[in-house]
Amino acid sequence: MKAVRIVVAFSLLWRVSSGFSQTISKPERNQLNNEVLPTIEAITEKCARASGGREAWAKLSTQVISGTVELTSPPLTGKMEILAKAPNRSVHTFSLANGRFEEKAGFDGNIAWKRDSQKGLRQLQGSELEGAKIEAVFDTDVRLREVYPDMKVVGRTTIAGQDSYAVLTHEPGNKKITFYFDAKTGLRIAEDSERPDGDGKVEKTNIAFEDYRRVDGIQIPFRLRITSASVSLVINVLEVHHNVALDDSVFAMPSGDHSAVASDSAAQPVEAVDEGEIQTNVYTNRFYAMRYEFPDGWVVHGDETKKRVMELGKKLVAGDDPTRRAAYEVAEKHTQTLLSVFRYPLGTPVDYNPMIEIVSEDVGFAPGIRTGNDYLQNVLKGLKSSSLTVEVEGDPVAQEAGGLQFYRLRIILHIKDKLIYEAFWSTIIKGHALGFVLAARSPEDRDLLEKTMTTLRFQE
Repeated sequence: MKAVRIVVAFSLLWRVSSGFSQTISKPERNQLNNEVLPTIEAITEKCARASGGREAWAKLSTQVISGTVELTSPPLTGKMEILAKAPNRSVHTFSLANGRFEEKAGFDGNIAWKRDSQKGLRQLQGSELEGAKIEAVFDTDVRLREVYPDMKVVGRTTIAGQDSYAVLTHEPGNKKITFYFDAKTGLRIAEDSERPDGDGKVEKTNIAFEDYRRVDGIQIPFRLRITSASVSLVINVLEVHHNVALDDSVFAMPSGDHSAVASDSAAQPVEAVDEGEIQTNVYTNRFYAMRYEFPDGWVVHGDETKKRVMELGKKLVAGDDPTRRAAYEVAEKHTQTLLSVFRYPLGTPVDYNPMIEIVSEDVGFAPGIRTGNDYLQNVLKGLKSSSLTVEVEGDPVAQEAGGLQFYRLRIILHIKDKLIYEAFWSTIIKGHALGFVLAARSPEDRDLLEKTMTTLRFQE
């Protein structure tokens, strides 16, 4: 098995990026004892032997791998399956949240393709095609010099307590990869990668290959840990089978007219959350079939202010930490600010400007979020790991509003020399978290804002 095949497939699904690549100075020599580093030929040959050897790999014609995927943030579980056939055919399938999100991609020896729940079916071209060709190589560990002709030994370091050699190489699309080979066993035990995304930012990913086991004469990592700025996940391999009969048609690009994604989308159109409407001090929303009255005389702010508030929230929560900022940006893509109202116009020279926000977040991808309490527990976890100083006033408690069960969380934010008293109300409707954020300068003023929740109405 090409261990990286699992990693690249999943990273395509999530477009992960990381801040964990390692830097090694004075790459030509061991920094500790000035020992001359081994040649790239010696390292790759040792890896080939450690992986099982060329003879063992030559006895295998196909490979079928199945396993599970576990994300810690956001909390998701799923399944994965990879089919491969020598010398260069492969297809992988990843399914998350009971099939709500799925990606399938393959290479049939000539054509590379990908189909997912968001973009449907497409043929890969350019650097994506060239990358797919590399990923499809059946026996990479015994053909490293052929697959990566520019490999260069750049240093010696320690990975998870193991003495390792670092080898730099590249893939199409300006992707830079550093492989780490165990100095004792020769196995690949980790990988750092960097490549520019569509916006010119550098995506970074760190991978650890763990729990190697011998299967049919070759070594397979049964656990892979992938860490990036926006997601942390573990892939556990459950079963590996070799020399299973696989017809070449398994790897062929599906017909666009019969795309499962396309037909499912046509049969089940997704209802979008509307921005809602405002008349005087009454806010209504069709998606949630709700009506809410905010305090009379308060100032409604538009899209530009909403963006500014979101940006300010990102700064307060993430600070200058690139990992936190990236995680915030991922959540931001699933979130809409439906209403943003302030006691005074922004910029008014007051000590603090009380605020009410209504926020909607798509949580359909996270089957573990079933209630407002589940959602608030995730909010609380994020606040505690942020750069903010947060004082939590007890666990979320059940509250009734508009005939539905909400959960309420109260906190106190310490921002410089000020205390901000906030209340979060949340419930789950149609796979979305509906949240009310009420912020005031005192607990008494917060209580007054919370009384507006009695005006909330939902149509049956």
